[in-house]
Amino acid sequence: MKQEMPSFPRDYEPSFLEIMAAVKRPAVYLNAFIHLFILIPATCAIAWLSLRLDLHFGLAPVITPPLSYALFGVLFPFGIFIVWYVYGYLAIKGEGSPGSHLGGTQKLVVSGIFGISRHPSIIGKFVGVLSLGLLIGSPIFLFVIIPLLTTYSAVSVRFWQERLCEKLWTDEYRAYRRSTPLIIPRPGPLVRFLLTKRRPG
Repeated sequence: MKQEMPSFPRDYEPSFLEIMAAVKRPAVYLNAFIHLFILIPATCAIAWLSLRLDLHFGLAPVITPPLSYALFGVLFPFGIFIVWYVYGYLAIKGEGSPGSHLGGTQKLVVSGIFGISRHPSIIGKFVGVLSLGLLIGSPIFLFVIIPLLTTYSAVSVRFWQERLCEKLWTDEYRAYRRSTPLIIPRPGPLVRFLLTKRRPG
């Protein structure tokens, strides 16, 4: 495992291709299995239930094909890409698993995409779930379930995951938390991040 996750200097910035290739690491793909076989099926089951409730209450779809198909086709891959990028970056820079349930990282990561958001993977997950809501057009899923899921994600990372981070990295993490938004990046840092030139892979 140590050969697979070598220690890098603190200021090391992985290239885009290195981040994308990090999916080959067990620390990343084992975490992806949880999404593929637990979170995504559970979300689809909730979506099905939402459609049933829409029918029960006589609610018309918010959006219909072909626009719903087009939005799903764009947003779902974009959400997957964000999560993939975040997990790959975290695995390389943090030298460990993106999931605390799989051991977590060995180092605190405050650079790159984590320099603009403390939990950027939630953005990708939100985009993915939103794309599913637009695909099925369910008012209950879009306006009830998604806000509930998003609130749960934000509260759980803030009051569970971040407490663990604070125990591990104490004052360094507290300083990072004060300077970096929980989820939604500030416009200025976001623009600078997007315009920053990356090393070629």
